[in-house]
Amino acid sequence: MQKGIIFLTVVALGIGVLVWLLPERPESNDIPPHILLHDIGSETRFFSTDHIASMLIGRDPSLQLIDVRDQETYNKFHLPGAVNIPLKDILQEDNIDILSGEEQQHVFYSNGTIRANQAWVLTKRIGMKNTFVMQGGLNHWIETIMNPPYPPSSAPSQAFELYDFRVAAGSYFRGETAAPVKKQQTPVKVVPRRKKKVTASGGC
Repeated sequence: MQKGIIFLTVVALGIGVLVWLLPERPESNDIPPHILLHDIGSETRFFSTDHIASMLIGRDPSLQLIDVRDQETYNKFHLPGAVNIPLKDILQEDNIDILSGEEQQHVFYSNGTIRANQAWVLTKRIGMKNTFVMQGGLNHWIETIMNPPYPPSSAPSQAFELYDFRVAAGSYFRGETAAPVKKQQTPVKVVPRRKKKVTASGGC
């Protein structure tokens, strides 16, 4: 737990430094660094892996996943429907056009959250609105959706319901079962098949 807190603190400090290093451009519509720093402290930019899984299963047309890793890594594995825009190219004119659609929710992800957070800062800085970050990145996706841990016996019933949804979702994304059906936000129980471990490399 302490290591996690330290890591998040380092990430937050890194993003803060990035924000303050961005040049001021008074003639533009850029958001001032102090406002960005305030937004960075908010959790509203994050989409959980469970929420992303639910949107993908429900084929939510408002979701646009943006994979900010390099193309080679993207080609090896990426989330369904994700568009590849490497971080270094995020502010190119063609990519700005892709990210400007206000009818969609553009969610950045990488292996971890560092690059996705950087993409969020860069696009937020130039005034883009509907941009978000998948919390924990692909590493957390694999831990929670593809290989979810079984809750302890003392866990509340909601934890077991969430586990059942994750198992069903993982089977769906591996192509083993049809999409899990949900009623009033409650995942349906399924009998989990033996699942192959999925691993991700890298932490950015």
